[in-house]
Amino acid sequence: MDLGQMRGFLETARERSFTKAAEKLFLTQPAVSLQVKALEEELGERLFERRGKQILLTDAGRLLFGRVEEILGMVDQVRQDLSALGELKIGQLRVGTSDTNCAYVLPPVVKAFREAYPGVEIRLTDRPSSQVVRMVLEGSVDFGLATLPVSETRVETEALFFRDDVLIYHPEHLLGKKRQVRLLDLAGFPMLMLGQNSTSRMLLDRMFVEAGVVPEIAMELGSIEVIKRFVEIGLGIAMVPEVAVQEEVAGKRLVARSVDGLPARQVGLVRRIGGHLSQASAVFLTFLREHLARHFAVPA
Repeated sequence: MDLGQMRGFLETARERSFTKAAEKLFLTQPAVSLQVKALEEELGERLFERRGKQILLTDAGRLLFGRVEEILGMVDQVRQDLSALGELKIGQLRVGTSDTNCAYVLPPVVKAFREAYPGVEIRLTDRPSSQVVRMVLEGSVDFGLATLPVSETRVETEALFFRDDVLIYHPEHLLGKKRQVRLLDLAGFPMLMLGQNSTSRMLLDRMFVEAGVVPEIAMELGSIEVIKRFVEIGLGIAMVPEVAVQEEVAGKRLVARSVDGLPARQVGLVRRIGGHLSQASAVFLTFLREHLARHFAVPA
């Protein structure tokens, strides 16, 4: 059975006339008759019987009528859904990224996107960069935003913006007396760090090794928010993204200082090689790039 035959049968059954069905379908009467005949031959059943000038459904025709109505209704719904999907009236967007990006980079982008496309469901999954890469490979997210570089060879990356990290400490800390701060100056002070499974921690460990510094790690914590709270009460110092401490610095609860020789981090898009970006993903990334261009340093 093809869709044309089913539509010819359905309209003939509804109109009880080959001629009226043909007019409704913008076909000739013989064309509709041939569609119905082909359907009868394929099914091995008569679908209509004539009683004088009337065309009535047989038992097989009545059974088929209900099924064809359901099938063509689903086909029409699929077409409507696909049209709505292309226009972003419906759909789903799944993004994996770190808590820093979730909390401090993405909120205005998500807000603008949702206002423009309220029918698209947005799902953000907050994980360390290494886990974000794994989610991209598994297909549980459409794309990821992760700290670069990424060692996994089965994904492709694109640098989106640079993120400056700063040293934070309590306003009464001894480091406040220094005019400049180097990695060497941090030796001997208790440090609060993210866990070793985070890309940011691995990059920071590498910087300490290259500088010949053995940091005094007082605590390993699971989030930037927890680290900030503990630094506020004087339990140590920490290196965190500058974007994450603007409120605390403005309120004079923390001091943020740049550290000489500490390079900016790159944050980028992570996709499976050869993977397809949905329409929702492509539009969201356009919103994101526009936001980054206004508020962050982006690659030339």
